[in-house]
Amino acid sequence: MGNDIKDLKDSSVFLNLLLDNIDSAILVVDDNLDIHQFNASFLDLFDCTPDCILDRSFGQVSGCVNAVTENSACGNTTKCRFCELHNAIFPAHSEQIQQDKQFLERTFYINGVPVLKHLTLRTRAIRFRGRRMTLVIINDISESERQKRKLEERQAGIEHELRAAADLQKSLLPDENLHIPNTITAWRFEPCRHVGGDLFQIYRDSDDTVSAYALDVCGHGIHAAFVAVTVSQFLSSLHSRMRLTGKRFSPEQVMNRLDKAFPMDRFDCFFSIAYATLNLKTGALVYSNAGHMPPLILRADGKLDTLHRHDAVIGAGFDRSFGQNEDTLKSGDRLILYTDGLVENFGRDGERYGKYKFYKALHQMHHLSLAELVNGVFDRSHGLREGQPPTDDMSLVAIEYSV
Repeated sequence: MGNDIKDLKDSSVFLNLLLDNIDSAILVVDDNLDIHQFNASFLDLFDCTPDCILDRSFGQVSGCVNAVTENSACGNTTKCRFCELHNAIFPAHSEQIQQDKQFLERTFYINGVPVLKHLTLRTRAIRFRGRRMTLVIINDISESERQKRKLEERQAGIEHELRAAADLQKSLLPDENLHIPNTITAWRFEPCRHVGGDLFQIYRDSDDTVSAYALDVCGHGIHAAFVAVTVSQFLSSLHSRMRLTGKRFSPEQVMNRLDKAFPMDRFDCFFSIAYATLNLKTGALVYSNAGHMPPLILRADGKLDTLHRHDAVIGAGFDRSFGQNEDTLKSGDRLILYTDGLVENFGRDGERYGKYKFYKALHQMHHLSLAELVNGVFDRSHGLREGQPPTDDMSLVAIEYSV
């Protein structure tokens, strides 16, 4: 007939069985950190045998790097006063203060081999064999800490690559020293992450023509940025061909070429783009819009005209050609191309109300220089968000016709 639970709890056999089957290393030490009791997990932690433990200090038994290099017991090395274990045990021992989960990173010589261990320890003041002592509970978190640090290193590598990708993406934006006769240009780009799916550019196609576009790839992050860069390279090649051959592609022809080159099944995404050409001598504007935010003309007097031409996004797979519309810029008028992220982040109300706030800001700032206008729009958006980061990439590129 077996013993009942009450008898088991009172038996040292049961307590030893319980302690030896606990993963935590448990030991009882005095104020010199000499060990008076321990469990099997403590032996496993430092790969030692029972006969080498009693009447020896924790540092000597564990092979603490400080005790080994200075050949001293715990409490006698020059570095003991900085030891987390000492700092946890002495308050518990002398002041009866319980210490909860402290972290200890230390090299221990196990079988003569230095091993870096990451431990957590807790202490409790107890009385043992008529003396005031300290119960120490140690958990080995070395493996989880190593995995954590590997992840941190991997994440740091990813962050480094993202920063490099962000620099590459920024290098594809218009040249800050861009000068085109009869125009003033300004732009600003803020990705919601290191990289994003927004890109824009301004090209001098010929002596009397300039073109500009703003595109927005569906999604965020690396994949969207990769597609945006690929589209940018495609358009750059197209414009180089125009300058070399003198053959010009109208906005609708550019859209049709993009739609053919970037089907959905190739890149598993779609993108919107607004594309426009401006005659530098006459102010004639021709534009095409593939699912993008409508381009705007901010007139010199502050009136805002919306260019409503709107076709399907690039990659949608619709079997139809893109079209184009025309307008005219007079001296002082400004062409505004932007992405939906700017509108959506114009406050906390999303695109529906953000559009009107965005339009209002443009009207109120029409008297400012073009650079001041662009920066003012972004500053207004930041203020309306009350410090909250943008939820989508934000882009704005503007061209002022000045003759």
